[in-house]
Amino acid sequence: GQAADHFQQVLRIARATGDRPGELTALNGLGWTHLRQGRHGQAADHFQQVLRIARATGHRPGGQDALGGLGWTHLRQGRYEQAADHFQRLLDLAQEGDERDWQLEARQGLGRLSHATGDPDAALAHHQRALTLAGELGQPHDQARAHDGLAHAHHALGQHQQARQHWQHALNLLTDLGIDHTDEEETTT
Repeated sequence: GQAADHFQQVLRIARATGDRPGELTALNGLGWTHLRQGRHGQAADHFQQVLRIARATGHRPGGQDALGGLGWTHLRQGRYEQAADHFQRLLDLAQEGDERDWQLEARQGLGRLSHATGDPDAALAHHQRALTLAGELGQPHDQARAHDGLAHAHHALGQHQQARQHWQHALNLLTDLGIDHTDEEETTT
């Protein structure tokens, strides 16, 4: 609740001063806050506003954040075609700009989407690529997310030993970070 209040305050100030990047940051923050609160309609509305502004101003990072947010929003609503479209657009833009953080996020989303739609082989491929990117970027939190995705894919394929190994890797990474979960709702570690 406090996060939403703070982002609303930032949004008012950004709009009053004509600070378009600040406006995009606040709208994305509101979108992610609402998504974490399960307010999918409000999240989607904020992310759509960001996309419109980002297109008009050419602000690529804000638009990429919104594409990721829309992908996760649609995935959690079971709107798989829309989720696939947003995650794929994010991946295409990230590859075009050689932005590995956004590639990782798109791959993680596509992996979760593949799992949700019953394609564990595709999920395995996306999460493996996400794990590689997270390792290259030195991001253990994202490595834990990718390991969890790999574990789910292996479990769905009946490869229970590999699933346990990946869940153990994820748990070890989170323990080393001193946390017991990730921000990704789909993570079960």
